[in-house]
Amino acid sequence: MKRILVAEDDLVISKLYQIHFQRNRIHGCFFTTGAGVIASAKHERPDLVILDFELPDLSGPKVMAELHAIPGCENVPVVFITGRATPAVVDNLRQAGAREVFGKPFSPIHLIQLIG
Repeated sequence: MKRILVAEDDLVISKLYQIHFQRNRIHGCFFTTGAGVIASAKHERPDLVILDFELPDLSGPKVMAELHAIPGCENVPVVFITGRATPAVVDNLRQAGAREVFGKPFSPIHLIQLIG
């Protein structure tokens, strides 16, 4: 079973993830901060990380950089979900190593297909 870490500080959106993950039998660990994702990744390597662009403690790009600095997590795919999905932001995130960037609002179906 895949281990997916999700950092989303909006509790409504986090609940949306949880509902769709449960319906599709996907195991997710949910955090409201980037620090939670980083600490969890140090304990056990995730298969995928889903990040909000803006978190209360660290920016999503900073979380991705710290995640990829953890031994064994250098190539963990990161997906961003953000309300700031301008072409420049999307390009910058992809150049920094993001696998995919979804704008808010987003289709949970596309996210589930990506996790597939």
